[in-house]
Amino acid sequence: MEINKDFKEEPIAKLFTALPATKEYPEPLEATIKGRVPEWLSGSLLRNGPCVYQVGNDQYNHFFDGLSNIHRFNIRNGKVTYQSRFLRSEDFKEATGANRIVRSAFGTFAYPDPCKNIFQRFFSYFKLGETTDNGAVNIVKIGKDFCGITETHLIRKVDPETLETLGEKIDYNKVVDVHGASAHPHVEKDGTTYNIAIRYGYNSSYHIVKIPPAENADNGPLQKATIACSIPMSFSHPSYYHSFGMSDNYYIFIEQPLVVNLYKALLYKPLQRPIRDCMEWHPEWKTRIHVMRREDGKALDTVYVTEPLFTFHHANAYEKDGHLVVDIYGYHDHDIIDKMFMKKLQSTKHLPMSKPWRFVLPLDVKESSLPGENLVTLSEMSATAVKLEDGSVHCTYEDLFDVDFTIEFPTINYFDYNGKEYRYLYCFGDDFVKVLKADAKDKSYKSWEEDECFPSEPIFVPAPNATKEDEGVVLSNVMNVGGKPSFLLILDGETFEEIGRAEVPVLIHWSAHGFFENE
Repeated sequence: MEINKDFKEEPIAKLFTALPATKEYPEPLEATIKGRVPEWLSGSLLRNGPCVYQVGNDQYNHFFDGLSNIHRFNIRNGKVTYQSRFLRSEDFKEATGANRIVRSAFGTFAYPDPCKNIFQRFFSYFKLGETTDNGAVNIVKIGKDFCGITETHLIRKVDPETLETLGEKIDYNKVVDVHGASAHPHVEKDGTTYNIAIRYGYNSSYHIVKIPPAENADNGPLQKATIACSIPMSFSHPSYYHSFGMSDNYYIFIEQPLVVNLYKALLYKPLQRPIRDCMEWHPEWKTRIHVMRREDGKALDTVYVTEPLFTFHHANAYEKDGHLVVDIYGYHDHDIIDKMFMKKLQSTKHLPMSKPWRFVLPLDVKESSLPGENLVTLSEMSATAVKLEDGSVHCTYEDLFDVDFTIEFPTINYFDYNGKEYRYLYCFGDDFVKVLKADAKDKSYKSWEEDECFPSEPIFVPAPNATKEDEGVVLSNVMNVGGKPSFLLILDGETFEEIGRAEVPVLIHWSAHGFFENE
């Protein structure tokens, strides 16, 4: 399909002008099917993302700050229904109850209640802020529970059918003494969940939290959580992270030089500054790649470093012939963070460039290895790992596939290939207007796009009894900003041709992350 030139010139402004949501649709709406829905496809695509950006006269400033909107596409017998609800977090209830923003967020400072007297307002600046439970980044399954999560230590349970928020907020800190956790846990086939978390303090440290499947769902998803391993901080302040990697035998944590200055964090309320202002970029520091054994939680003796970089998302990691292959989507600096303030997004044409990068880490670095020697021996890989005079290993990436526009939100055939050698990955790109299938073997890609449409993170669903990695379908909820129906897009996993779509009679807002729950 030919794409309108004006749409391609300013897609970001169009998307983020249309993104803020004011309505939810808790009752299932039947979709109109165009093409076909595979008979074997049965279950629910659950999605989550920030969508509510205005409360009364107040506006959230940053993309990360919007209140959560959870979506469900239920697929059964060739039919599709759609519904959505706002997550009833404490943030949401306090803000809508007061008709103003009550809790500070990443890029938004919440001023004290104007109804308080001057002394109450003054002293409120010296009270530590409430941690957000606005789980607007992802929806995941932990044990038997479905949870809306963000990057703090608080999560909220959600009914997977009605999308109602259930019970009280759940606190990592009450079980394993951490102050924040990523919104991208890894889940194994038996339901065991792993996540990267942080404990702030004079000597801050990072921790891999292991969560066995809950035996009794009534006790909550974190009831038996333990610390699987601890990673000491390399810098003078803790690094910001959004995800981590995990292979069959190793955890991978990238400690990047975008850090949280804890001294500034203690003063952000008296100084009336948002949390973003507590963060610092240090391009003079190298990025550290930590590799920890899953067997005993110990770090490898080798210190792996690379040039300063910024990343949100790991794509996959796997072991091959004495090497650890680590795939991420990376940026050369942190500029993307500041480009995601809503006023900038609603007036910009393009986002900073991110690329798919592959690092290859030699696992057995011998003392006899010479400085300057490339220790990567996989002939099909062009990434390098060179031993330095101090004994550390400097890693240089190769491009995972060839693309000349920004890409983000990588996904794979997760339950069959996470932590294992793989070939195909999926993402969206070109300023949110394309959804891609990339081939890490021949470095090519296929794409889908349509005028006035913004696809969300693509989710691969394998076909029953599949014998090939890409045998199945790719699902993406698509937001149409041109007045036509929004829809659930169904692509053939192998050819990447459209099989069908389920059009919905309401605007489906763009969402960040989610997963498919098979029935």
